[in-house]
Amino acid sequence: MPKVSLIMPFFQAERFLREALLSVLEQDFEDWELIAVNDQSTDAGAEIVSEFVFEDARFRLFENDQKGILPALQLGLKKARGKYIGRIDADDRFPEERLRLMVDFLEGAKPKTIVTGLAQYFSDRPISKGYAKYQNWLNETNLNGYTWEEIYRECPIASPNWLMRREELLKVGGFDGLSYPEDYDWCFRCYQHQFDVQSLSATTLLWREHPARTSRNSEHYQQEAFFRLKIRRFIELESFEELILWGSGRKARITAALLNEWGLRFRWMDLKPSRYPNGINDQKIEDYRNIEARPGLKLLIGVYPNPAERKDLEAFLISRLLRKGRDYWYL
Repeated sequence: MPKVSLIMPFFQAERFLREALLSVLEQDFEDWELIAVNDQSTDAGAEIVSEFVFEDARFRLFENDQKGILPALQLGLKKARGKYIGRIDADDRFPEERLRLMVDFLEGAKPKTIVTGLAQYFSDRPISKGYAKYQNWLNETNLNGYTWEEIYRECPIASPNWLMRREELLKVGGFDGLSYPEDYDWCFRCYQHQFDVQSLSATTLLWREHPARTSRNSEHYQQEAFFRLKIRRFIELESFEELILWGSGRKARITAALLNEWGLRFRWMDLKPSRYPNGINDQKIEDYRNIEARPGLKLLIGVYPNPAERKDLEAFLISRLLRKGRDYWYL
């Protein structure tokens, strides 16, 4: 049996697919299988994968009877035989040492460990400031060991940039029962089951940015879908007796709308409540200095200030005996 199983759902991916497959073929670690799941493509993607299957038995091709990346991942995991499981997207590339570095790390790691590494965007056009900012945040978050402290801000692990033990993934349900965006929900599942995330200091994912990316075009990966998922998971995973929402910008307002939709009571605070003498949507906006530490208090912060202001904000919260990742989180 192979040591590593890589699962690769693909849909209309013929433009970049060959390059992704070659990056796996060129790994300096050879004990792997790649399980490609055709998600009902109508282009030449299946033919491209079939060429690799014909040349190398480590490539395996399956057809997704259902539609969507979640059933494709579920099928891929059922077919996987490796000790370790990872993902690859059909438009990305792996550096040649990716699998060797991750396997070497996991071989000596404690149970319930997920290994990731640095991600680097690439494209045939300039990378936008937003994507560059997310790349830097993602890398810094995992290198510094803050993965779960930042879980409610953004998806903290790139979906094609991790490796974990197959038996441990199956034990927590694999990809069954996840909601879209599935990569983010998979992170919540690992957070819930208290996996430890460790990051290599090497680049392990070359992450292609292009206009046809699923994350750019599917409604499953738009901001409202992310907020619906993360606020729902917050309610399910964090016990609280009192909830405070801090901020008055777009993120805070989306969150407030969801909390109101779901009938959850919360106090709404801002740095400058005087700007809202009549509140927002008939809800009173309090001064942030009204925060007092008490058992069961949780705080969601809908702003992310610059480093200097963030340092002052966090010093204030520390003075109120509130700890990041336990009592408060950024959105």
